Amino acid sequence: MPCLNANTQAEKPLKSYQVSLVPFIGTDGSESIDYRYERSFNLLGGITGGIEGYELGGFLNITNGEVYGLQLSGFANIVSDEIYGLQGAGFINVNAGDFTGLRGAGFMNVNGGEFSGLQGAGFMNISGGEAEGFSGAGFANISGGEYLGFAGAGFANISGSDITGFTGAGFANISGGTHQGFAGAGFANISGGGSQGFSGAGFGNLSGGEVTGFQGAGFGNMAQGSMTGLQLAGFMNISRDLQGAQIAGFINMARRVEGLQLGVINLADTVTQGTPIGFLSIVRRGGLRQLEIAASDAAHMAVAFRIGTPTFYNIFSYNVRPFSSPYIQAFGYGIGSRFMLSEDIVFHPEIHSMQLQQDFFDWDEDKIDILSEIRLNFAYRLSDQVEWFAGAVLYHHLYKDDPDTGFTGSDIAPGRKIYEDSWGSLESIFWPGFRTGIYVNMGNWY
Repeated sequence: MPCLNANTQAEKPLKSYQVSLVPFIGTDGSESIDYRYERSFNLLGGITGGIEGYELGGFLNITNGEVYGLQLSGFANIVSDEIYGLQGAGFINVNAGDFTGLRGAGFMNVNGGEFSGLQGAGFMNISGGEAEGFSGAGFANISGGEYLGFAGAGFANISGSDITGFTGAGFANISGGTHQGFAGAGFANISGGGSQGFSGAGFGNLSGGEVTGFQGAGFGNMAQGSMTGLQLAGFMNISRDLQGAQIAGFINMARRVEGLQLGVINLADTVTQGTPIGFLSIVRRGGLRQLEIAASDAAHMAVAFRIGTPTFYNIFSYNVRPFSSPYIQAFGYGIGSRFMLSEDIVFHPEIHSMQLQQDFFDWDEDKIDILSEIRLNFAYRLSDQVEWFAGAVLYHHLYKDDPDTGFTGSDIAPGRKIYEDSWGSLESIFWPGFRTGIYVNMGNWY
């Protein structure tokens, strides 16, 4: 029996046709492997040295050479070399070399070289080299090299190198290199290199290099390199250097920020332009950290920590009226901004609110006794570390008397009320006031 690959394609004579019942039982017997054919018919199966035309097989077609044209089989097509044309099989198509054209299989398409064209399989498409064109599979598309074009799979698209184009998968898109274009996955998009374009995933996007464009995920986005564009996540965003915006349901992290961070917690080493906005923003360099000691006509004594950036900072405070009856204390939260009017004068507009408690040990969140403030503070620089401030305050006290428990709102409003109203058991009072104190800078003067 002749061996596979005994003759090259160019050395094999071209015949007009052959007919086989099974391999080596047909019009040319065992010599069919030594010839190329314009037309080949295999009732169950057959083997040829090459096809330059078309081949039809009831169950199996085996080609020890190249295929130029059409090859159809009820079960499988197996080719030892390159294919140029159209290939279809009920179960599987396999060729060891490159494939150029269109192929479809009920289960799988496999080629050892490069792929160019369109392929569809009920389960999987596998290419050992680069793939270019359209690949659609019920489970996965896998290419050992670069992928260019469109890949859609029920589970995953995997490329050992770069991906350029559109990839959509029910679970994940994975590239060993960079990804350029659109990537959409039910769970995750992962690229070993950078990413350029749009990446959307139900859980997360992970890029091993620089990212330019958009990353959107239900849980988190991570760029090990710089991020230029927008990261949008339900829980967290992480990047090295950020030029653009990070928006997360909980936390954003970046080394260097030029743009916006919007989340409950924002962490940055340096902010050169823009600002983080959230409940708590911590900036190692270029941030604002101040201790405040203050007195006012409403909350007689207060200590607060102000942290963030000069553009937007958070205020965490403890306030007390130690000599009132009953004793009143409150933990408060606010936001503010810092504007340099001159070398030594700073303007601090702030909004602050606190829940008043009339007993030191009685913290009842169901009671409504809220004091809110709009503050217009002006600070004067006494030294690099200390500022003295004073400013006007507009107070708003909202409280609810509860006859069932005997609770009544704190009696802190003075006689200079400018507005008072009530809605059922809710009372609302506005009045002007004054506060003063010092700021102690816990970092550099910014």
